[in-house]
Amino acid sequence: MTEQSLEGTGDDAVSITPIQHPTALDAHAWAPVPSHLSLTPEKRISLYDDVQWEEFVLEWATTLTYEQVMRSGGAHDHGVDVAGFVTSAGFDDLWDCYQCKHYGKALLPSDAYPEILKVILGTLSGHYTWPRKYRFAAPHGVGTTLAGVIHSPTKLRSELTKALTKDRSTLTPQLGQHSLDTVLAFISDADFSIFGTVELHELVEAHASTRWHSARFGVELPNRPAPPEPSSDPTDEEQHYIAQLLQAYSERHGGTFTAPHATEHEYVGAHFVRQRVAFYSAEALRVFARDSVPEGTFAALQQDIFDGVIETHDLGHADGLQRLAEVTKSAQGLAITSNGLLPVLAVRDRTGICHQLANEEKLRWCHAAAE
Repeated sequence: MTEQSLEGTGDDAVSITPIQHPTALDAHAWAPVPSHLSLTPEKRISLYDDVQWEEFVLEWATTLTYEQVMRSGGAHDHGVDVAGFVTSAGFDDLWDCYQCKHYGKALLPSDAYPEILKVILGTLSGHYTWPRKYRFAAPHGVGTTLAGVIHSPTKLRSELTKALTKDRSTLTPQLGQHSLDTVLAFISDADFSIFGTVELHELVEAHASTRWHSARFGVELPNRPAPPEPSSDPTDEEQHYIAQLLQAYSERHGGTFTAPHATEHEYVGAHFVRQRVAFYSAEALRVFARDSVPEGTFAALQQDIFDGVIETHDLGHADGLQRLAEVTKSAQGLAITSNGLLPVLAVRDRTGICHQLANEEKLRWCHAAAE
């Protein structure tokens, strides 16, 4: 995804960047915390700063149906904290605005009206089109007074107009190049049904389905589905590590091995099936990681296993099959302590990851393997 900018120059220019792995979540170091020791997500959120809150809302927004989700990257954001684009046209087409307010109290009209005015002025200035939806996201929600108007387009329009036209209004200094009459005319015609709120319990519940939830809140991972059984014929994705296996068998037992031959072989048949089962398990773990943990967590696990077995791999061995046996034995015994996938990591996943590494030519069982 490419970077977009809200129109403007100098201090008014705002870069908008696509969602990325939040800097607060270290894929190498996090691990679920026992439930009796962990704070609830709501308690953790109460300790957030503004940046962490916006990151959380950004992650939550990925659960919605958008072409792209973005977070604004500057102080002069024209009232856009998080934007959800319905199409690739971005701000030129339908889009939703999420205004993030991490206050220690419920929002008041005096908190909301300046932000609503910002999106009015941003639209008048041509920075974007009028949003399809505009939602306030605040841990403590909105107070009684604001709740009475935010869900009533007629009342909200009326109260905002009053706040702008009263003597010594605190809002009028925001108008800049726009006249009060121009702003009032826009308010009179604009669709005020776009405004509303999203509640904390809604945010937390939906966020639980994202890949960031376990890492952000230290909670247990979702249940891991059982891996699929290996296909009757090896897939294209298996060809490289299987070629290495077959060469190791040939080096030990002589002759030329094929996958069907290996499956039925008196000495290596069961071993060959176990290696394929392990590979499928590791591939299923890769898919599970893609949907359940922050980006980089599975790669960090692969790197830990590589680092733990490479010295064994590089030792002298009688043949490729012995090297494979010693490497997988070493992988199974590694003391990995800091990866978030540990609670769902099976012994056969460790063996399967060795074959994934062989697929990438980071491990080779025979000196001439895959050549």
